[in-house]
Amino acid sequence: MKKINFALILLTLLTSCNSKKSNKDTENKVKRVNSDVTVVITDDSFKAPDSVPAGLLKLKLSNNSSGMHSAHLIKLDKGYTTEQLIKTYSDSIRTGGVRPKWMTHRGGVISEPGSSEIELLLDSGNYAWVCVMGDDSAPHFAGFEHKSFKVYGTLDKSQNLPQSDLTITMTDENFELSSPISKGNQSIEVVNSGSKYHLVAISRLNEDAKAEDVINWYTNYNGPPPARGIIATSAIGPELAARINVDFNSGEYVLFCMANAEGKFHLLDGAITSFTVK
Repeated sequence: MKKINFALILLTLLTSCNSKKSNKDTENKVKRVNSDVTVVITDDSFKAPDSVPAGLLKLKLSNNSSGMHSAHLIKLDKGYTTEQLIKTYSDSIRTGGVRPKWMTHRGGVISEPGSSEIELLLDSGNYAWVCVMGDDSAPHFAGFEHKSFKVYGTLDKSQNLPQSDLTITMTDENFELSSPISKGNQSIEVVNSGSKYHLVAISRLNEDAKAEDVINWYTNYNGPPPARGIIATSAIGPELAARINVDFNSGEYVLFCMANAEGKFHLLDGAITSFTVK
């Protein structure tokens, strides 16, 4: 009878267990990693990352240009490419046609010269960075302001956006706030409970201005705007969410939606509400 080398067996088992544990730890690290990325836009360049692991994405838009831009993410259904998105999406905007059904707005930020930040929870797949600013005849992404983006790995289903101070829920009609907004820095989770994509724009009203003045301004663009922009997300699809941080001073504010999937700003159909920060 052969002698069994128990020491060798024990060493093999320990090595196997440690290998499995190491693989599992590595997998968990990939799933739980928080990625910090910056999109930099100038008047003649658009720089964005190529890929990140699935999980929490902390996105900063550094707008070093002379105008308003956005760092917006669109997820593509399997089999579609960024090149197809740019052509089909820009054509639909220009003609007022139906937006591609194989794209999902995942959010981002819109910013005047300066910087803005947002947090998103991303699952794996093919995405595209785009700037959605511009006009109906020439959205910025139809030019050089776009880039393919890959999210790899597997999203841990138990991972959530960080806890927030309050929640803004977007509906197809208007907004719901979980609690009043206070002076100071507030973390806000933005949730889309509607059936179409929406966004959150927060502006501080000028002295004596009202929400109706904002509606009128977006109707005809006459004169200076009656409010100053504080922060604006880009479009967020149904049943999706994002997280923003806003430092509020005392004053009168408006919360409104500038999404226009139907060719008309949602705020013109009533998606606007005013609130006071004391």
